[in-house]
Amino acid sequence: MRLPLRVGLLLLAALAAPAAAQGFLFSTSQAERTLSGSGGTVLKDLHKNEVAYVDFAPCPVISAEKWSARTSYQTMAGDSNADGYYWDPQLFGAIDALVHLYLPGQMPNPRSVFWSPAGILGTNVSGVPGMRPGDTGRIIGSGGLYGQVQYFLTADQVQQVLGLPAAAPIVVDVDAIAADPAFGIFFSLDSDLAVATNCGTTFVRDGDVLMIPPNAITWTQDLRVAAVVPGCCLVPWTEAQMDQMVQNAQITDANGNCVNAILDLESLDIHWAGRTIPMTFCSGTYTIPSLYFSGQLMTGASILTTENFGMPANLGCGPLARTCGNGATLGDQLGLLPPSGTTGVGSYVSALDTPFFTDRFLLEPQQHVIPVGTPVLLDLYTPLPVTLVAVEIVGPVVAPHAPMPPFVYYPDLYVLGNPPWSALSFTQGFQTIATPNVPFPLKLVFQAGGIQNGNIVLSAAATVDVQ
Repeated sequence: MRLPLRVGLLLLAALAAPAAAQGFLFSTSQAERTLSGSGGTVLKDLHKNEVAYVDFAPCPVISAEKWSARTSYQTMAGDSNADGYYWDPQLFGAIDALVHLYLPGQMPNPRSVFWSPAGILGTNVSGVPGMRPGDTGRIIGSGGLYGQVQYFLTADQVQQVLGLPAAAPIVVDVDAIAADPAFGIFFSLDSDLAVATNCGTTFVRDGDVLMIPPNAITWTQDLRVAAVVPGCCLVPWTEAQMDQMVQNAQITDANGNCVNAILDLESLDIHWAGRTIPMTFCSGTYTIPSLYFSGQLMTGASILTTENFGMPANLGCGPLARTCGNGATLGDQLGLLPPSGTTGVGSYVSALDTPFFTDRFLLEPQQHVIPVGTPVLLDLYTPLPVTLVAVEIVGPVVAPHAPMPPFVYYPDLYVLGNPPWSALSFTQGFQTIATPNVPFPLKLVFQAGGIQNGNIVLSAAATVDVQ
């Protein structure tokens, strides 16, 4: 079946989809699997440069599910490393941090959420400086150009707040971040560093919680950091205090050992239901919220909170860690598939964000590079009862796209013309869709769409190299 995508979407206007729910967006430090098995599709496989979503309803049956795939980020970034392929399985290396500030009417989506990469994004498409480990950014279309980096907080600004030069060499690597205009920005670094802030010369450690106070930040209208006050960085909690919080929580790792230190602070997010406390620093007194956090030794994908000076986070279905003497923390509390009933997943949570509401709608090819004369096998998760899947032929560097408001899940349309192939799916949930054999060497972008509550809804896009 061959339909113009815009027409096909409008034909589905009477159809509705279920409402979105609440949970955690997170990344894992190594490859893991969803507890559900995601219908046997490749969507069951979670990689460290992807984002998963766990919905804590209905309890007790939960599963972390892929929310943003590597191929979605690759489609946005294009052939960033100039190797002739969109496919780059090592894109960013890993996702070190996630942050999303809420604007009216905006549902978090893979385009709107900011992340900090573990590795450098190639600059073939974005241009310099690209996205570096010290940056927190996202990839957008801007000024007629695609694959451009838009920053939430740059590595240069991080160096400024630490009293370091706001220019090369860049020595900071952001490992965790959480933010709100009322509280400021909380972050942690990947390695220890001597800095000279307005509170004096100090040695910040990779287990510290660092803070840019709210009165030291100038925000853009869309809640990105326009400017910071040099040397303003504060330390609400030191690594020693974070160690004490971990000890107070009395949790186990993936092997059942009690965890007694943070080692490297790996993720942060604001614990909105927690208490706030006043803290006094050299530059004044600030209101500090409770924070969710994870650390490098917290395998089994456990999450703690600074509430009560260290305790397991408890969201939805119970504590997000097992306590000492009660066996290993398995990872199933976060919807991950443990290797056995007594040994947990090897990952710690490497990035964390708490969306107030979101949904999943994505597709991923089983093979990202295929030979001429073979079909593309697409694994799809759709929340819709009827879904249109279509393809566009794109150029060698980056796929064009156009904004498509109003949106619920993904804001950009990649299938812009009359697609050479499209298909309707009448199956909700996980499934596999096959195209005809592709007869020529091409670069293809796939996207799904439908109608949700009267609005056009688009999935994140995926690309395939045919050679």
